[in-house]
Amino acid sequence: TPNMDRLGAEGVVFRRAFSTAPWTQPAIASVFTSRMPSSHGVLRLRHVLSSEAVTLAERLGEAGYQTAGFVTHDLLQRKLGYAQGFDHWSQDHVGGHGAITSAKLTDSVLAWLDTRETGAPFFLFVHYFDPHFVYQHHAEHDLTSGYEGPLEPGMDIWKLRNLRPQLTPEDVDYLVGLYREEIAFTDRHLGRLFRHLDAIGLGENTVIALVADHGEEFMRHGWIGHTRTLYDELLRVPLLIRVPGAEAGREVEVPVSALDVAPTLLEVAGAAPDPRAQGISLLPFLTGAAPPPERDLHAEVSFEAPRPDVYEEQTVFLTALIRGDLKLVHDLVADRFTLFDRSADPDERVDLVATHPEAEALRSALRAWEEARGSDSWGSAELLEPDDEELERLRALGYVR
Repeated sequence: TPNMDRLGAEGVVFRRAFSTAPWTQPAIASVFTSRMPSSHGVLRLRHVLSSEAVTLAERLGEAGYQTAGFVTHDLLQRKLGYAQGFDHWSQDHVGGHGAITSAKLTDSVLAWLDTRETGAPFFLFVHYFDPHFVYQHHAEHDLTSGYEGPLEPGMDIWKLRNLRPQLTPEDVDYLVGLYREEIAFTDRHLGRLFRHLDAIGLGENTVIALVADHGEEFMRHGWIGHTRTLYDELLRVPLLIRVPGAEAGREVEVPVSALDVAPTLLEVAGAAPDPRAQGISLLPFLTGAAPPPERDLHAEVSFEAPRPDVYEEQTVFLTALIRGDLKLVHDLVADRFTLFDRSADPDERVDLVATHPEAEALRSALRAWEEARGSDSWGSAELLEPDDEELERLRALGYVR
């Protein structure tokens, strides 16, 4: 990832940044609103972000910014509420099974930059999708040569999941290699975007924040894809922020949340803060000022498989509390807690809930958060049923069976 590495060298890398949820819809809604899923209301597949939500784009628009968004994911469409506050919204490159979109997406973004109104500042949201399943091969970034097993690029995700009991370490390494090729391919097109900003004279005064909505699971805990756990491989995401003239080349180990992206950008832009934001501004980390004290972070998932008779293990209702290196996870259906110390156990395999001296305090704190969550919400979200074409794309991407 040379282009992401360059961005990190020019800005600040947050090494322990966490998403609020392990799948796209609630995670991006949290980035836009600085609210947890139980507060912004996008909890289930195809929930609609409420029109009462006040998004980052709306607040920057009120501050005089041109706003444009470009997405390539079915679950971020205008009809699901994600275009709120954007003067220009493009979902032209939303693709289905097998689509490779980074090149065309970047072309569209560069065209908008070249034709935008030049007299006003702008806020640009670009959602790159290629590292998401389906895992495709990119020969120019080859990391999978020599594999001779049964897997191949573009395999149906349900076929992959059915093969889980037979997968060898070499098979899993092959899937991870494809995933890394996808990341390298996306990085290449991010580089095109960054270089174009430099070429048109905007590189030196454009703030760039790069964050992912979630990670991917490759059999570390018995699953392929995402949506169903709150382990670090899904929640821990890259977060890089470059503010021209601010701190450069710094790495922050303090745990931070994707909730913090919107408050940070609003403060950098000089826009009014959101009084209902649940995140904080990370600007002190970017300027070298005294950082805010460490705080508890949370994540949650409420994902119900449309056919639990087929894939019961995909239906999950979990919450998590992250305090430093400790993570407590609560299975709300079984009322079962698990506790991990990720400094000693980064793969989160050893449950310490029965022995760790802080387990009871963490359990009390998480229960208190659960009881209070949603008390300042925008209410129940509308559920929008997919049409046949959208349903097939969601199936191919692994969200439904």
